Amino acid sequence: MNNLNQTLQVILEKIKNYRSLYEQNEMAVRDQIVNPILKELGWNPENPEEVQPNLFTEEGIPDYSLIKDGKKILFVEAKKLSIDVEQKEVIRQLAKYTFNEGVRYGVLTNGSVWILLRSFEEGTTLTERIVWKTDLENEELPAVIRKISTISKNNIENIEVLVKKAQILDEIWQSILEEPEEMLKGLMPVVKSIIAQGYPDYQFEDTEIEDLLKEMIQEIITSISEEETPFETSIESIPWRGNSPRKMKLKGEVFELYNSYEVLINTANWLIRNGKLKPSDCPVGIGRGRKRYLINKEPKHKYGDAFRAPKKLSNGLWIETHYSTAACINYAKRLLEKFGISSDILTIE
Repeated sequence: MNNLNQTLQVILEKIKNYRSLYEQNEMAVRDQIVNPILKELGWNPENPEEVQPNLFTEEGIPDYSLIKDGKKILFVEAKKLSIDVEQKEVIRQLAKYTFNEGVRYGVLTNGSVWILLRSFEEGTTLTERIVWKTDLENEELPAVIRKISTISKNNIENIEVLVKKAQILDEIWQSILEEPEEMLKGLMPVVKSIIAQGYPDYQFEDTEIEDLLKEMIQEIITSISEEETPFETSIESIPWRGNSPRKMKLKGEVFELYNSYEVLINTANWLIRNGKLKPSDCPVGIGRGRKRYLINKEPKHKYGDAFRAPKKLSNGLWIETHYSTAACINYAKRLLEKFGISSDILTIE
């Protein structure tokens, strides 16, 4: 996939230099962004046996119909760069094409954002049928390539397996980040083995190794949390290394704590009592591209995956609480800043 990597880099440079063109001209997006990507994925836009543009359907005319072994296998709908392809109406247009033509998948793109949609799955909403979304301008290229390669000509027939494998790896990585103790357990024997083989003249206590690993792991988790948060405020992260917090204060109010996640719950409920956090403010995002929510009207993230540890707030909203102590504290502070309140009013003991 080296050629695809190079092609995406060229496209990113085009978007940077000619953004106004792509924001106003859909044909430029198709010819100069979508077509080169399709070529690198094994689809030849100049071969009508593989790609047919503007093919009529009962529900309209999709921009591209990708064909394999004589069968339509994927629709691609392209929009101007200025179009928000995450709008339900835009997604619904593609869904109509795929469902009525019996095509299992469709792709929606504005050149930068690419979305893979499953045409039908019983018991799911439109947004829940989004298989993946990738953003050329805001994601690392290896992550973009991993997703977009699932629609290559060679992979398209195995797309279900490839998508599931990607989801499994993502879930594993998230679980590692959210349960750093497991990461520590896994790294301890590796580090001890390296020391025994490479530095046999030096003796280390387990606590020395554990302290170092805890610090390094915390830095990784904190940096990822910082990178993913959509809040614009700059707040010093709290690398919590002590026991579980026992008490928190919010502008004079004192709360006893029995679990770390109560920092988040108490902060959110305090905002509700003070007229700040309302259903109309939802969803409150926390992930890159805001695909993961901290607070929502229902315990689900953007693309339908459920909160891992949902808790109901006093006004019926739901908050995700499946975070480390440090993350709970940092997200609570950012939540305050989001609603125009200084995070300094929150103290933890």
